[in-house]
Amino acid sequence: MTSGFDVIGDVHGHADKLEGLLARLEYVFSDGIWAHPTRKAVFIGDLIDRGPRQLDTVRIARRMVDAGEAHIVMGNHEFNAIAWFLPNPDSPSDRLRTHLGKKGANNRRQHEAFLGEVGEDSDEHAEIIAWFKTLPLWLDFGDVRFVHACWNAAGIE
Repeated sequence: MTSGFDVIGDVHGHADKLEGLLARLEYVFSDGIWAHPTRKAVFIGDLIDRGPRQLDTVRIARRMVDAGEAHIVMGNHEFNAIAWFLPNPDSPSDRLRTHLGKKGANNRRQHEAFLGEVGEDSDEHAEIIAWFKTLPLWLDFGDVRFVHACWNAAGIE
């Protein structure tokens, strides 16, 4: 029975800090999954970019979500990763999040920690992006709602 939520946001590839936080919150690591006997973690997006353990961060959250030990909503960094990966139908030589010119160079800098670890355009990259595409933008459990940046009723509608 779930008695509450632990809201975790903006891990940004710092799996070591995430593991430390989960341990401090009395989650137990067993069979590759962190779990708490009565609470669920809620990841509020931005699992990737910046830190030294991008893939481990994604794996921790994903295993917890897949096992029913956590919930997750998409953050802007997952959204940007999807757009970086997907081709732009209006510009076949580019992606939805441009790779071209000065703006493309800035986009790459913001995303390079993840790209460097996952291997840009690798099979694993494609698989993680496919999972990111399944993440909800918000969760509404009636008495509590979760979103990455702000709850905007008109936008959600």
